[in-house]
Amino acid sequence: MFRINYQLKKPEEIEPWGETEKVLHWFGLTDSLLWINAGDSVIYEYSEEAVKEFGIPIKYNDYQLSRFLEDFSDILPYVSESLPEFLYDSVENFSKNIRQWNLQYIEKSDEEYDHFFDALYEPLGRWFYDRTFDSGHLVGGPRIGCFRCGDNIKIYWESGYSLKDGSSIWKNPKGLYEMKYADFVSEVSRFFKSFAYDMDKQTADVQKNGIKGVFVDIDSLSKENELRKKIFSEKVRTLYSEKETNTDWLQIRRLYDKMLMEI
Repeated sequence: MFRINYQLKKPEEIEPWGETEKVLHWFGLTDSLLWINAGDSVIYEYSEEAVKEFGIPIKYNDYQLSRFLEDFSDILPYVSESLPEFLYDSVENFSKNIRQWNLQYIEKSDEEYDHFFDALYEPLGRWFYDRTFDSGHLVGGPRIGCFRCGDNIKIYWESGYSLKDGSSIWKNPKGLYEMKYADFVSEVSRFFKSFAYDMDKQTADVQKNGIKGVFVDIDSLSKENELRKKIFSEKVRTLYSEKETNTDWLQIRRLYDKMLMEI
């Protein structure tokens, strides 16, 4: 099972911005809880140790959902491009391997390292990082990636952040979940449509009732809501047709084999 879950907060429950004049805008009104089911694991669920250490009142990612939408939707045009099997099979260990490769060159001269980065590291790593996004707005946020090969797709996530006692901030800090690409597309589409519907209601509620003690630019709110829906829906549509590419997979294969040989 793969499902993107969220729970928007009501306008009056959202902490407004500003010290003297309290304001809210479209981004602020997307304040939400977020958690993702990936098989038996849950991405963005805090560990019991983290809840105790930080005094977190809830156990899921608590932030403006728009941040996740922006980061996630940016990778979708790349996700639609099918990977060669050798890369698809390497997803779980690729990040560790390329970090180890980088460490072998980082102590070399600036000239040697610059050549390594520009001619080897960056061209090889691009396929991986184009399909992943970080969660840099969260303490210890995981890097999440989606990798398609033909009719299948892998959802990968990883966070190496540790608490004072050495345990992870997340209940499931690392994992890999494989599913049918068609099911992935269906769930992403459902999620975006649900979010658009809920934000229509959120916007209409604020337009009609306002928020006591908080200034909201009603005209800008409505315009941004329509613009955001258009941008997100266009990126989701890229999933329905495979991305045309001029990627030189033979070159990437040569770089990949060189990395494995050197590490």
